[in-house]
Amino acid sequence: MKKILTASAAIAALVIAAPYSAAIAQDASDQAKDETTARRLPSVSVTARKTSENIQDVPLSVSAFDAEAIADFGFTDSLAIDDQVPNLEIKTFGGNPNIFIRGVGNNDFNATTVSPVSIYSDDVLQGLTGGQMMQMFDLERVEVLRGPQGTLFGRNTTGGAINFYSRKPGDTQEGYVRMGIGSYNRTELEAAGTVIAIDGKLGTRFAGRMVSDDGDRRNLYNGERANATDLASLRAITRYTPNDDVEVLWNIHYGKDRSDYQQGKPVGTINGGNVLGYVDPAPDDAKFINVNRTDNRHHADTWGTNLAITWDFGDYTLKSVTGYEDVETDYLGDIDQSPLSLDELRFQQDGDQISQEFNLSYDGGGDLTWISGLYYLKEDFHYRTSGPLFGDVPSATLPLDAESQRDTKTYAVFGEATYQLTDALSLTGGLRYTSEEKDATLDSLLTYGAFGTQPAGLTVPIIPETSRSDEWDAWSGRVLAKYEFGADSMVYASVSRGFRSGGYNLGAFFDPNELTKVDPEYLTSYELGLKTTILDDRLRANMAVFKYDYTDLQVFTFTQGSSTANPIVIALENAADAEVSGFEGEFTAVPVDGMNLSLGIGYLDANYQNYISLIAGDLSGNRLPGAPEWNINFAGQQDFTIANRWVMTPRLEYVFVDQRYFDSNELEAISSGGSHELVNARLSFAPQDGGWEVALWAKNIGDEQYVVDAADLTATFGFIPTYYGPRESWGIEARIEF
Repeated sequence: MKKILTASAAIAALVIAAPYSAAIAQDASDQAKDETTARRLPSVSVTARKTSENIQDVPLSVSAFDAEAIADFGFTDSLAIDDQVPNLEIKTFGGNPNIFIRGVGNNDFNATTVSPVSIYSDDVLQGLTGGQMMQMFDLERVEVLRGPQGTLFGRNTTGGAINFYSRKPGDTQEGYVRMGIGSYNRTELEAAGTVIAIDGKLGTRFAGRMVSDDGDRRNLYNGERANATDLASLRAITRYTPNDDVEVLWNIHYGKDRSDYQQGKPVGTINGGNVLGYVDPAPDDAKFINVNRTDNRHHADTWGTNLAITWDFGDYTLKSVTGYEDVETDYLGDIDQSPLSLDELRFQQDGDQISQEFNLSYDGGGDLTWISGLYYLKEDFHYRTSGPLFGDVPSATLPLDAESQRDTKTYAVFGEATYQLTDALSLTGGLRYTSEEKDATLDSLLTYGAFGTQPAGLTVPIIPETSRSDEWDAWSGRVLAKYEFGADSMVYASVSRGFRSGGYNLGAFFDPNELTKVDPEYLTSYELGLKTTILDDRLRANMAVFKYDYTDLQVFTFTQGSSTANPIVIALENAADAEVSGFEGEFTAVPVDGMNLSLGIGYLDANYQNYISLIAGDLSGNRLPGAPEWNINFAGQQDFTIANRWVMTPRLEYVFVDQRYFDSNELEAISSGGSHELVNARLSFAPQDGGWEVALWAKNIGDEQYVVDAADLTATFGFIPTYYGPRESWGIEARIEF
């Protein structure tokens, strides 16, 4: 704790004090005033309330990155942003992302459980789990909305929402090419460009990205590199503006992943080994893994298209967003992380969704503004888990083959209005009604003959094909007050309510009783916030404190069975409630010409209350998974002008993340084992008038070895699969604009 507070105080003092030092030293001449103007912080526009607003005017806790910030941080995929966003935690297990905002998230490794944090790309929900892992390229901005977004975004946003916005075609033909090489034989190529077909009316922007490397681990089993990356993505956006009042955007996109499954290391719990006696030969060195499934894979094919039509007429704007997404994945993981066949599973997803939203907004320039809308979603999702458990023990081998189907239909109507009571005070109220239908089917078999098991041809139903269906209705919404003082400062207070839709435990394998239904979970948030820009726009501070009333939360619990015939027990159940409270602070300063400093601080107090698990006992008081107590990020850079012609920019980043627990039992062995710290750096060189840039970069300088996920397989398998964050890496890249 002392280390955290010391680091926080030192960085905060640097960010806050630097502008004061600059102000004291500032000359009062006209020339100094011009320099001050040049140092002002740029404005960032967001659509957190479905209309474009300056982020400093939005009475919500929002983090945003524009295109320049995305490039500076070196973000390359949708899971990479968590280090730079207070109280955001992202991990993966079983190839599926688990996203937590303010401790609210989904800890289930099965793709069948819907997350309470929703991902949107160009205003289209990415509800299929395999489609949430996207490459980031040629983006206009990224927005992270904390807290329940039950009014405008609807179901499954009790934790919040993350929005990715692609760059649209402009009115001129332009583009860029970016190339890079790096450690572990990394190569990457990214390009984008706008082609104008009809001046002022019709244009298309094409963008794509490819990246590959040999992996940052060494597999002792065959001596080769492991955890390789192989990704490719394409996107085309056509923009048609027949007149000044109508805009039509047609987006079509495709992504391909042929990477390795990200393998980790086993922590043996039976005299240092697993149940078959295997002991990791390099237990303290995460550079080395030792797995026999060299054909492990993390393969995915995703594509989609959406059509957005915006029509301005008078004081009104009507918008329609139609989206279609299709996802197919094939993951094969050596879960036992050894040369033995103990726990090797294949996870396959096949899903598609169609969504439609209409919204109508009004802004007559007076005291009242409002937005209302209708929403529809249809989703079909198939999931299969198969593989041999205890494969090296012929008498006990379980050739598992479990399949599930989830079909969902959602309907919603919503509205939100803001009224300006005085020049300084405004009130906002919003409400949303959602109805959801869900049909689910699950069957789990032992298919002897598969994976070389005997007797061939024998099929044993563990969970006979079982179907369930239900319908849920829920109200969500928010009330908030905003008070502006001074030219660029405001405080706000809000009460928001969100819900996560009900569902079924489709991850059950061995016991029909595990196919349980969970009711919707509800979260009411109470939040106070301050946003201010002071010192001639050289210091920006955004802060929020919050407290959650979290009831009937859906909790994934994973424990060991009573025998090799029933090796694991998986439960999805409604906990009684939880208490979550915390703080976020984001500070940006431009103390002197060409210098930019940023600091983010997050604090969480997140614990279960009155939670008696059906399979794990009394978990009351335990800390929620994905909820580190403290997280801190800092970035600083300085532009240096060389010979009045060139600009060199060194940049340094620091990240601190406190200890995290990876399940609800709050076990030290199933945690990160402590905090971790990362240091990243970048050095760029470019002409003053732009056109091209060359940059060197390094991440995780010092090669910090830190755990990002673990699971409890001790009782039956005798080990804990443990996964580590990316190793130290470096590279050089060049960008050319045209």
